[in-house]
Amino acid sequence: MSVNETNTAPDFTKYSVGTVDVVFAVLYTFVVVIGLIGNCLVITVVRKTRAMHTTTNFLLVNLAISDVITLLWCPRTYSFAFYPIHPTGTTGDYICRIFTGNAIISVAIASSVLTLTIMATERYHALMKPMQTELRLSVERVKYVIVFIWMVAILTSLPDFSQNKYSEQYGRCVCPFSLETASLLHVHVVCTVIFLGFVPFVVLAYCYFQIIHGLFLKNTVCSRAPSGTADHQTKKRLAKLLISVTAAFYICYMPYGAFVLYIALQDRNKLVSDQETLSLLLRVFELLVTSSSCLNPILYAFRSSNYWEGFKKIFAKRNAVHSKKILSTVYRESPEPIFSTAL
Repeated sequence: MSVNETNTAPDFTKYSVGTVDVVFAVLYTFVVVIGLIGNCLVITVVRKTRAMHTTTNFLLVNLAISDVITLLWCPRTYSFAFYPIHPTGTTGDYICRIFTGNAIISVAIASSVLTLTIMATERYHALMKPMQTELRLSVERVKYVIVFIWMVAILTSLPDFSQNKYSEQYGRCVCPFSLETASLLHVHVVCTVIFLGFVPFVVLAYCYFQIIHGLFLKNTVCSRAPSGTADHQTKKRLAKLLISVTAAFYICYMPYGAFVLYIALQDRNKLVSDQETLSLLLRVFELLVTSSSCLNPILYAFRSSNYWEGFKKIFAKRNAVHSKKILSTVYRESPEPIFSTAL
């Protein structure tokens, strides 16, 4: 369904750069810098630590890669400065899909949702049905699962690519989740929220409810092992970490999902009359969505001793190398010996 830009009814005003764009660009820049540093640290820690080459950590790395893509392709950081000279026509549409729009981000978000869902089901089978080994996800299989995740993410995002385009009428890139087009493409918006929002949430809620009930409340999971053993505590810590990551993700995404459902199902004339307020709310919820991409490394640092130790080793190594370079420079430039034996 294409967007009709010839409607003579009251319509949204054409986009123009304002102070609010600069303010949000600064906020996005902060989020992007923190998120890129944190997620790159996560990827580096797992890559360099042989003991962390596990199924769950590989899935967490895939989640970090999805977050990196979301942050690198975040259009709100720079698009406002590019819109005054944005090409139009077919060229403008392609630039919109690749850089100044949300098409690439839709792939990364779909990958994040699928990764979280697979992590939840993997932990559910590992803890609740440990004897059914055929349902377990091994290190060898996880590579194929990750490829499958990205293939499905790309396929589910193809409609977004087709509808993500530059609108001369509105003077900016529009997508199915834009304020200007959501009501015209409400079927697409509702289907996306259901299949990439509601359905995964139900699966995640069921899996983690069963894990919380069996591992923390009734102690029926790992019942053969005493509750104080290292293995039992490790399973608890991992469950807490994954639940925290999932909770943070949905806390950041649920307001946005509810909002786009609202604008998709609301009367268009009502949206036009409330354009200023709704536009600001959409910006806030989009920033919240992007902020979720920088939260995971923080959760890993506080919830996982392995990641915390890995982070410390990376910084310790960098500081040691930096100190060695400084001493080497001072030694080369100093005309006198640095240390003297004279009393």
